[in-house]
Amino acid sequence: MTDADLDPRLAEALAQLDESTVKGISDLAANDPELLEELLADVGYLPTSNAESDSEEIAENLSPPQRRLSEALTDMGSPRTTDEIIELLQNDHPDVIEEYQSAKHRPWLSTKLNELVDKGAFGRFRDGRTVRYVPSISEAVRHWALHNNRFVEDLERSDARTIADDTGMPTSAIRNAIEEMTNGDEQL
Repeated sequence: MTDADLDPRLAEALAQLDESTVKGISDLAANDPELLEELLADVGYLPTSNAESDSEEIAENLSPPQRRLSEALTDMGSPRTTDEIIELLQNDHPDVIEEYQSAKHRPWLSTKLNELVDKGAFGRFRDGRTVRYVPSISEAVRHWALHNNRFVEDLERSDARTIADDTGMPTSAIRNAIEEMTNGDEQL
């Protein structure tokens, strides 16, 4: 990338950095642009996304089985394992099982739940060696904090990467959840 390709403000900012820092930023942009974006958002150079518009975008991007599962499990109560979710669907939502016969099989349901997590529509956390699912990223972050002896109020945006590594949830969704919880937008 040449200086002519750069936004003038970016070119000016890069000119103030030493050569090794510029190379590091360039390497990061080439190898892990998501991490670069995350770092820039963490230090305030990029705006954070609006949680409401994110949830609308997530809902629009769900496949029919994902949407149906998400709707059925929104009020599932306590965190549940895949096997507990199968039991819940069989007892409380037989229409989902009727519509998607594969929902009673652990591999199919695990795949769909993990897809919901990957899209930021659902949360998950580890309870020892057990993976538990919850209907929101915020709830999963709360449980993660509890299981890691942390107070939700003490979580910072910079913790999002650690939580994402531990849970497999999207870093940006975790960052938004932390902001909501620590800024008082959501009751703790």
